[in-house]
Amino acid sequence: MTFQPTAFYFKLEGDYALWTTPETKGGGEKFTYSVPTFQALKGIADSIYFKPTFINVIDEVKVLNEIHTETKGVRTLVKKGTAVDRNYVTYLTSPVYLVKFHFEWNEDRKDLIYDRNQKKHEAIMERALKKGGRRDIFLGTRECLAYADIISKEEYEKEDSYYKGQSLSFGIMFHSFRYPSSSGKELYSLFTSVSMHDGIIEFKSPHECEIENKLSDYTFKFPKQIKSVDDEWKNN
Repeated sequence: MTFQPTAFYFKLEGDYALWTTPETKGGGEKFTYSVPTFQALKGIADSIYFKPTFINVIDEVKVLNEIHTETKGVRTLVKKGTAVDRNYVTYLTSPVYLVKFHFEWNEDRKDLIYDRNQKKHEAIMERALKKGGRRDIFLGTRECLAYADIISKEEYEKEDSYYKGQSLSFGIMFHSFRYPSSSGKELYSLFTSVSMHDGIIEFKSPHECEIENKLSDYTFKFPKQIKSVDDEWKNN
């Protein structure tokens, strides 16, 4: 039977967001992108429900509120905790997003084909969305606590963005990481041009990104045991 992905929708909101730009990520004084990245939203979808059997894919995000930033002074420890310094971090304020996503089978994990029960995974995903996710939700960084609530397709389409009727370009932005399928292979960061029409950003898939940057060799371990979808269903 051909796999037909089901779209899921949720509302995401918090007081602040920090979608850190790569050029400021290594220092103390961080600056946010104006809109969330594919990778950041994928991480949030993974916090709602994830198994290595499948991959969550972000289709699009609708930006509801006007984009505003606020710069705050943040106290940080330096010199192994013996002194205090002040850094300035620029956050987005009062962000609200509507997110559309789906999941696809992870073709790199042929060993988990037995776990590909679409109906049960979809039912667990819906339950997790109704509960606000299985793990804490953050808008970019841990200090930016957020809440996720399930919405319907109709609610997603009905909500108007502040930017309805406008087209904006955000230039080249970080998109996502491309992780290797086996340990010890190369990790890449992917970049692409991002634009927003009527408040909606339709994300390219990772293989459509025009710019890739090799970062390093990436090592990881597979878990020794993965709970089956049947056990997830019983205990969810």
